Amino acid sequence: MKKISILILEQSLPSGIVSFADVFKMAGAAWDKSKGFTVNPLFDVEIVSIDGKPIRYSRYLEIKPNKSISEVESTDLILVPSSGYDIASLGSYPRVLTDWVADHHERATQIAGGCTGVFLLAEAGILNGRTATTHWGYADLFRKRYPGVRINPEKILTRDGNVFCSGGGSAGIDLCLYLIEQECGAKVANRCAKILLLERGRDIQPSFAGFHPRKKHGDSEIVTAQTWIEAHSSHNFCMADVASRVGMSLRNFKRRFKNATGESPLVYMQKLRMEAAKNMLEKKRTGIEEIANQVGYDDIGFFRKVFARYVGVSPSIYRQKFYGQSIWHKGIRDL
Repeated sequence: MKKISILILEQSLPSGIVSFADVFKMAGAAWDKSKGFTVNPLFDVEIVSIDGKPIRYSRYLEIKPNKSISEVESTDLILVPSSGYDIASLGSYPRVLTDWVADHHERATQIAGGCTGVFLLAEAGILNGRTATTHWGYADLFRKRYPGVRINPEKILTRDGNVFCSGGGSAGIDLCLYLIEQECGAKVANRCAKILLLERGRDIQPSFAGFHPRKKHGDSEIVTAQTWIEAHSSHNFCMADVASRVGMSLRNFKRRFKNATGESPLVYMQKLRMEAAKNMLEKKRTGIEEIANQVGYDDIGFFRKVFARYVGVSPSIYRQKFYGQSIWHKGIRDL
């Protein structure tokens, strides 16, 4: 049986800890039990903390680890759940912890981080020069703190060597299923997903993320340009006109805009339009062609291509997922 060590910290989210443990404990067991077959657990799951002492997460929830990190002589996989959403605590890890993670990485132990738990992997130095992902809402902070990591927040999962990362929330379950498939094959992972009523095959985060333009970059002319583009994003205009409004040549404008915002002016405008389209799809039953026109596109085919590029799904699928009058209301009434 493969040994799984789930690391818990005082700032960890209990939901991440428990979901990681449950999925690995059910692999090879829950499906067989439901069918009356012999139960064959495939993973030996343990919960570890820095000192092995229980951690109280609220007045009604305390988690007691099996052992301390110093008592982990060997393990096949270390799993780090979300470290919570307190920015001040992200990166504030004791040296004994980062050394422990780095030491196991040198021993070829597989290391996986979910959501903001990926910050610990970066702090331990094991992500330098590697591709990683994290919760889309913390990608900019991660990028600033760890410039040596190739952060790709569009991805729900990444693998680089024996280091694995996942985005926020339920992406941790996707990570567990992926790791189960790597060890035990697709059949076991699919059965585990079925018994837990989980969808497989999700790949990207953009349909969940909003576009949050960077404006605290110190370039006042570019902020002026951003504000103008935002106010006129549904109109047809040339970037040369925007450049002249802030007294720059087009070439210089494009260079400074990209340096300040991380996006080219064109991509910036397209993302603004896609955000507007997403809001309309969530709130109105307006036809997709009309929405395309309202956000600035005469060619609905081109609109669909741009939408899929930045959001990851088609406009119609996005509406099915997020329209305000959701399928739940109808389903509950039908019951």
